[in-house]
Amino acid sequence: MTLLLQNGLPEADVIGLDFCAPLLARAKARGVRKTVEGDALNLPFPQHSFDLVTLAFGLRNFADRPKGLSEIYRVLQPSGVFALLEFSPPPFPWKFFWNFYLFYFMPWIAQLLSRQGDSFRYLARSISQFPAPSDLCHELHQAGLKLLFTRSMSLGLVRLTVTRKI
Repeated sequence: MTLLLQNGLPEADVIGLDFCAPLLARAKARGVRKTVEGDALNLPFPQHSFDLVTLAFGLRNFADRPKGLSEIYRVLQPSGVFALLEFSPPPFPWKFFWNFYLFYFMPWIAQLLSRQGDSFRYLARSISQFPAPSDLCHELHQAGLKLLFTRSMSLGLVRLTVTRKI
């Protein structure tokens, strides 16, 4: 996401943040100019630092979602935008097939090919435990973020949610 934003908005000061140094090194090797190692639950930036904060497939991994959303709110400028791309519980009838794929087929294939079955089981749990869109919107509102729009993508398996700091 950082590289896409950096390339799409060359005049913007785009910063990639992660707590994992090897992932940041990989991002740098791919061309990301600015990276910061840090924890999303305690962002290493001053209040009102950013016009826009984006997060792709990460909110479901936060140990404390309200704390992470509070930090995002803190670093956003007044009327700043938060854009979230995250997995979403699939609609019926996809739910049955998605759950079978996610909980059984994908971990089995991952274990068979790469001995990474446990990683994919974690992925399945984190996706299935993520709040439904209406519950997520409530959490975002509780954090002081007003919903601008939400868009379902990939047959309802992924959702883009865009909010503005109240």
